[in-house]
Amino acid sequence: MTTETKQAFIANFNCTFGKKHEPMLNHFFDVILPAFTQESKGKPKKFFFENVKLTNAQGEFALAGLIVKRTTLEVKSRYVDGQLIKTNENYPSDPYSYFVINLQNHRMVLVKNQKGSPTLSNFATLARDVLKNYVSVKNSELKDEEKIPQVLLNVVAIPFQGAILEELKKVKKINNVTLRFYPLNGDIMDNETVDHLTETLKSLGSKTGSVSFNTPTDKDNVAKVIEDTKGLMKPTIKVEYSNGTTGTLKDGSFTEVMKIQVDETESFGKNIDTITGKVINNPEFNEVSQENRSIYNRFYDKLEKHYKKLFK
Repeated sequence: MTTETKQAFIANFNCTFGKKHEPMLNHFFDVILPAFTQESKGKPKKFFFENVKLTNAQGEFALAGLIVKRTTLEVKSRYVDGQLIKTNENYPSDPYSYFVINLQNHRMVLVKNQKGSPTLSNFATLARDVLKNYVSVKNSELKDEEKIPQVLLNVVAIPFQGAILEELKKVKKINNVTLRFYPLNGDIMDNETVDHLTETLKSLGSKTGSVSFNTPTDKDNVAKVIEDTKGLMKPTIKVEYSNGTTGTLKDGSFTEVMKIQVDETESFGKNIDTITGKVINNPEFNEVSQENRSIYNRFYDKLEKHYKKLFK
């Protein structure tokens, strides 16, 4: 047994379909699952999904697998026999990350296997492309009345107040804070801060848009507001540092890095099950709104039936 500590990141996998913003589970079996599990070997892609499966931990279903990065390690110099020598060597390398998407609430965790493994941003880009391409190909084969609604995916890291404050302590001035809204996958925002921010949007009958705050000075409250969004809005903070340079902080800057123990000698499938079991009780990973639970319960029997087929 060779156990290593891996970095893990929690995010909101918010996926809806069409103008009516149908929730992800409405198209789990005809889009999400086949798109993620389609054969990728032999295709010249830099990133691809592998070993994707429907899994179950403590009675809760999740979509889990690997995201793999195809790259080449370039070695330009080596230290040999006490002397530095120039080289021109290239070695193929395919670092990967594990991912688990909780189907109750579409929270996800990404676990990096090593330095250089795919990030949440890499995952978001690949997932968006895979889903859109799959829908496009399927729709080209279907009649107009049978076509699948277009997919809208936002993968947003779950912000933590402590991590937000740590980043804001490094800046001299906050120039602007923008919170972008997107159609939600059955989530009900249940805190006063976020309700206040979305009130105008709701009254206009809109599900997309943004609110912006210029030169806020209270870093504690900025952190609190962003924490309250819980990955259901996409934050962008433009800042200025003491040396006069400027920068932009996004949701990935505010996530807390978790630590998960993974056995290097186990199979990919076994480690996916281990990771799922370890995060399923994490509060950020298992918080479920009433609407999300209602959606999940409608599809539970179908998920269970599909899962049982895997063992026949």
